Amino acid sequence: MKRMRTRSVLAVVAAAMVCAGCGTTSQPSKPQAPLVTWNAAHRLVEWTVIAGDGGENGGMNFDGYANGEMTLVVPVGWRVQIHFRNASFTPHSAMVVPEGDYDRGSFDSSLLAFPGAETPNPSEGSPKGAAENVEFTASRAGNFALVCAVPGHALAGMWDKLVVSSQAKKPSLLVNHSS
Repeated sequence: MKRMRTRSVLAVVAAAMVCAGCGTTSQPSKPQAPLVTWNAAHRLVEWTVIAGDGGENGGMNFDGYANGEMTLVVPVGWRVQIHFRNASFTPHSAMVVPEGDYDRGSFDSSLLAFPGAETPNPSEGSPKGAAENVEFTASRAGNFALVCAVPGHALAGMWDKLVVSSQAKKPSLLVNHSS
């Protein structure tokens, strides 16, 4: 009887160990470098943006954040470099638009908040592994959104916030998980 109980306990422990890694939501990759760095002397902020980073929001995310959970605050007049990479098998893009326009089904260049603030062919997106560098000057204060401009992706939550502030002295990155 004791031998049978031991086998049962071992079977349950083995099953628990096997299932421990069986979750369906993958975690975002943890970049070695911070997502945001800046050089105050050059008034330059660099933002690493990884599209489809893990399973957060069904893969419709930037750096593992979606639905406005991540906010980059930049002082007015600073240059912004976005180092964009698509980690997903689904094509993705990045485009900065006025915050009030984040929930559109599709985007075109007339919505662009700043000249140059988009990856190439934003409505088509870039394939898995593609890396693009985008640079623009945050020339006016306001609330903006970084969206994936592939049709339907921003509506699915693939957007985060960019605040250009006349009060900020240096950039900052704020995150707020809603779950």
